[in-house]
Amino acid sequence: MSANIPFEIQEKIIKKNLSVKSLLQFRSVSKQWKSLIDSSEFITYHTQSHPEHLLIRYIPGGSDRVKYEDHYLSIVDDDSFPDHKRPPFVPPTVKFLAFPFMIDCSHGLVCLHGVTRDQGNVKKLVVLWNPLVRKSVGIAIPGGAHEVVISFGVCPKTSDPKIVKITRCCSIDNEATAEVFTLSSGAWRSLPMNKPFKSKSLQFLDTQVVINGVIYWLTYDHIIDKLRVYSFDLTSEEFGEPVDFANNLGTRHLRLYNISKINESLVVLSYHVANNLTPKPFCDVWMMLKNGVPKPSFRKIFTVNDVQVDSIIGFRKNGQPIIVNTHRRNDELEVFEPCWEHNNGLGIYGSTFKMTSYTESLLLLNRSDSFIQ
Repeated sequence: MSANIPFEIQEKIIKKNLSVKSLLQFRSVSKQWKSLIDSSEFITYHTQSHPEHLLIRYIPGGSDRVKYEDHYLSIVDDDSFPDHKRPPFVPPTVKFLAFPFMIDCSHGLVCLHGVTRDQGNVKKLVVLWNPLVRKSVGIAIPGGAHEVVISFGVCPKTSDPKIVKITRCCSIDNEATAEVFTLSSGAWRSLPMNKPFKSKSLQFLDTQVVINGVIYWLTYDHIIDKLRVYSFDLTSEEFGEPVDFANNLGTRHLRLYNISKINESLVVLSYHVANNLTPKPFCDVWMMLKNGVPKPSFRKIFTVNDVQVDSIIGFRKNGQPIIVNTHRRNDELEVFEPCWEHNNGLGIYGSTFKMTSYTESLLLLNRSDSFIQ
């Protein structure tokens, strides 16, 4: 760009919704441009909603299998789907995790939770990873051998990544406690909890979702026999009042539940186990509707037939579920088209599939790969 153009004008041009790939290339144009793009203000300012990517973690099958190591694959989720797929650069902090669990993605950051691979030095660890800028941060999780729920999200107001830890002690006399870690401070601090969250009868299901700056969990309270959605606002750092999932729980022994999201809408997956009444398994997909009312409601949007429990690992931005289909030797990823009730194979074979979706972001660009104890 011509040196005669004032830098203020250049800055406005750079900020015009450019892709992360372009911005990374522009850092080499001049020291001024690099300083601008690497600044915390620019990273917080920059938002890019397209294209969206699906990140898949799995153990390859067949000839691609190598010592049961985790592999990652990124697929661009646009009209070209699934043609544009590639393995992302996996930083050492991610490889350092043994048995990683993919928690969720928020503002372009993927959060994984696992234990360290050091022999005789087993520690719980969370890794925040931006696949596009190839940066990551590992964060040690404090605490002993208690039941711990680890959750993650990025504050939409400050773009500060946060980790929420809910500890449920083994002793029946102790209530649950909560802590939050903010990447900007590098420290943990206690959080106040409302009474329903402290209940000893509350069981958290496996997954969480982050939607519009709010973390959601699906829980089951075995005393009152209810499925409930709990929430945590990443801006105010307050726990929300529970929302009942008003489905028929009288037959819960024939169903299993999970939580997911379609774009910025929360969905509950209700898996029906095969039995004498329903010989083939299926899954109802229920969407939470807010409609500006204090207590949201749920509406069934479609049913996926002949699927096993937890075989739906996520959704495309157009709402199509990504499904793990079991074959004789290997599982294959398939995409389900609700309008036609038809599955299309993606040609990705293996096992232990997990998936999240992420958008382009510059978060972590101005940080070096590190571990925070």
